[in-house]
Amino acid sequence: MGIRLKLVGFLLLFGFVILGALLWSNQYVLHKTILHYVDQRDQQRLERLKNNLEVYLQYESTEEVDDLPLANWQRLLHLSHRIDLSQNPAILPFILKREPRRRPYAPDAFEERVSLMSSDGQMVLGPKMTKACMRLPVYVNDKVVAQIGYHPLRELIEQADIEFAQTQFKILTLGAVLITLLVLIILWPLANHFLVPIRELTGSVRALAQGDYQKRTKVSRSDEFGALQRDFNHLANTLQASLQSRNQWVADISHELRTPLTVLKGSIEAMRDGIRPMDDKSLHNLHQEVELLQHLIEDLYQLSLSDVGALQYVMQTVDLTQLIHMVSANYRAKAQAKGVAFQLHVPESLKALVHGDEKRLTQMLSNLLHNAVAYTDSTRSNGAQGGIELSLQEENRNWLILVKDSEPGVETEDLQKLTERFFRTDPSRNRRSGGAGLGLAMVSRIVDAHSGSLEFTASESGGLQVAVRLPKKEHG
Repeated sequence: MGIRLKLVGFLLLFGFVILGALLWSNQYVLHKTILHYVDQRDQQRLERLKNNLEVYLQYESTEEVDDLPLANWQRLLHLSHRIDLSQNPAILPFILKREPRRRPYAPDAFEERVSLMSSDGQMVLGPKMTKACMRLPVYVNDKVVAQIGYHPLRELIEQADIEFAQTQFKILTLGAVLITLLVLIILWPLANHFLVPIRELTGSVRALAQGDYQKRTKVSRSDEFGALQRDFNHLANTLQASLQSRNQWVADISHELRTPLTVLKGSIEAMRDGIRPMDDKSLHNLHQEVELLQHLIEDLYQLSLSDVGALQYVMQTVDLTQLIHMVSANYRAKAQAKGVAFQLHVPESLKALVHGDEKRLTQMLSNLLHNAVAYTDSTRSNGAQGGIELSLQEENRNWLILVKDSEPGVETEDLQKLTERFFRTDPSRNRRSGGAGLGLAMVSRIVDAHSGSLEFTASESGGLQVAVRLPKKEHG
């Protein structure tokens, strides 16, 4: 069953439940309302009957109701339908002189529920009353001389009242049915309004699941469906970018592995064919190529472990001051051998403690200094000597490591790409001078694992500035 039929069916069921509840409540409320109206009407008539009886007794100058003629009682009952003698007692003599009706007296529903009782509750005229009946005292000269008993209605009994209630119920029922039909007429296009984007999105998801990462859905709404469409397009973009990145990753790995393997194969074939002698120099060159290949494979392995969260970190207290002095000693010599000045601005007395993995932090700093030495020219464009600066300073709750080098610099649009695998600012560089482009990618993973941040900007001397912020170790 389609979602449209389910939606319409659910709304139909819900509508019928509401309709049934509405009809039942309408009938109940209408019945109670009309019953209350009839009861209020009878209460008013009962008050008029009481007033009429008091006027009659005063007119007859009596306080006794035991001898009240039945005809006069019937006249008073009938008068109470519309007339209140307390408002105009002068008409009473004319009413009493009127000839009694020749046709039999036919009491209405109200009169059948009213009785006249003496002051002590003894029945005088009318139907017998129960203890639960309502009693209205009749006063003459501020003295209770009689009681009027009355049974309130529990159900509608007069035909006119019943017909009125039935008519009102039919009108309400018809209105409820018409409203339900109107809702059903509106439901179908409304269901389409909600289902069209769902169908489009379902088709797009199916295409995406089949590998069509170029599939996009049209964002045609500004509500939650529109947000879902935008999220789908974002997901498709992410998957497409991930696929492209994976393909590029495979291509880059193939390219990087092919270079040393080609050199190895060529060298071995040359020695086998006798073109190149198999001496210490040739073996040394082969050994260097194997080391380069091993280093590349190790970098790829470490990055893969980091990507899947399997790279192990042994966290302990590390003094960055000692670490920087230890690592920088080796790269100071390499920089000086290249003709690049190396300046270290880290006082040995500075206690810079962090919670981290000493091995990984050493790897991070080594990669940064290796890049700085590899990518810094010995002579700047203005003729000055190229240089590298390494500093450590306190910054709020972090330790800030700054590695600055001189020319050449990095284009602004390339700064955010430096941590991408195999990215080189100069594609012409070979892997001997610039490496495989994995060092900064590994630096980024290590910094993230230490809850730090990594930032690349242009340095004042025309090169690159790398800022690494690592959280201070909490005391205690």
